[in-house]
Amino acid sequence: MATRSSSGANKSERYGSKKAGSGARKGRTLTLSEKLEKAAKDLYYSSEADYPFKFFTLPAEGDDDLTPQGFLIRLGLSQQLIDELNLPLDRVVEERPFDDFFPSAEDLATYYGSDTSDPKVAAESKRYRELEATLRKRLRGLKVLRVGQVEIRCYVAGLDKRGYIAGLVTTAIET
Repeated sequence: MATRSSSGANKSERYGSKKAGSGARKGRTLTLSEKLEKAAKDLYYSSEADYPFKFFTLPAEGDDDLTPQGFLIRLGLSQQLIDELNLPLDRVVEERPFDDFFPSAEDLATYYGSDTSDPKVAAESKRYRELEATLRKRLRGLKVLRVGQVEIRCYVAGLDKRGYIAGLVTTAIET
């Protein structure tokens, strides 16, 4: 985990110490994008720089679109281009388990130089667990697909109730 943000934000700003607003009028059901954006508000993915999470959705024709190759095609990379790059697929896209993506309470404690009993660590860990629960409730087949090298787009992706690929995307910097 990084100890400095490219945005210059201090540690207390990076992991979402601000309260998320409701974002919905009374009586109206939140859309999937609103639910996920609300759950991810003011949370950041920390690597060599810190980046927010943003909602994304892509059309899908089935579960095969959540494979690394299918996902690249849904992003707009044609099979022909993938073949012409002559790079092994695992150098372009990497699949990782969803369960290991968000920071644990121990990760946050290490990041802040404190321990898991620190109220700030406990509150932020709770927010990440709530985000995970929202993703699990709203999407099936969750996984993380990392696309690129050095500046890596990290897609926390699953299939929504309509069968579309949806989730959150952020960036990791790894030099």
